[in-house]
Amino acid sequence: AADALFRRAVERGPGDAEVVGAYAAFVADVLRDNDTAEVYYRRALEADPDHAGNLGRFACFLHAVRGDHVTADQLYQRAIHCAGGGDAEVLGNYASFLETEKDDAAMAEKYWRLAVEADPRHAYNLTGYARLLACSGENATAAEYFKRAALVDGGEDQTVAGFYLDFLQAVRETDDNAGQYLAEAAEALPHCGPVLQAYGEYLVEVRGAREEGEALIRRASHIVTL
Repeated sequence: AADALFRRAVERGPGDAEVVGAYAAFVADVLRDNDTAEVYYRRALEADPDHAGNLGRFACFLHAVRGDHVTADQLYQRAIHCAGGGDAEVLGNYASFLETEKDDAAMAEKYWRLAVEADPRHAYNLTGYARLLACSGENATAAEYFKRAALVDGGEDQTVAGFYLDFLQAVRETDDNAGQYLAEAAEALPHCGPVLQAYGEYLVEVRGAREEGEALIRRASHIVTL
């Protein structure tokens, strides 16, 4: 039904870049028909070569689906230029592309920063930047960005909360400030069972604070986990 509605909208406005681009994304993400999606992405860009959203989505499609990193890089840069550098979604996707496909941590950090500045409450960009910082050993700053990401929706986003928990577990034995990071996470996310569990176990096993730690573990057991 949704496909038929989209098709009728495209037939009524074949030169409407917004509609055609939205249909391309629908075909790619929902119907999983990559060949047809590419046709419509190209039609959308023919209708408006400077449509930042379509440029960014097609760039993401080309790098993630087609493996065409050269064209994807060019389109990402065009998208950022056409958006005036203020589209957090495009900036974050380009930062991820630079980090994972180009292995360029310095440029990735630059674009993660720009993405976070463009939208300080974009949880996935905050998390992406935090993960890069953690990989660089900047744990204190990473912990702050992980916390900011989790606070966007109170820890309800399981992907964001999961990455935060992975970080907390990873630094538990290696960073002298791990207790502080865990305490701040538990305070920020008092209803996130896995975080409370992790902090409770840290208190028992590392700090020897059995009573306090076991109380947190009991609280965690009554909360639905990730």
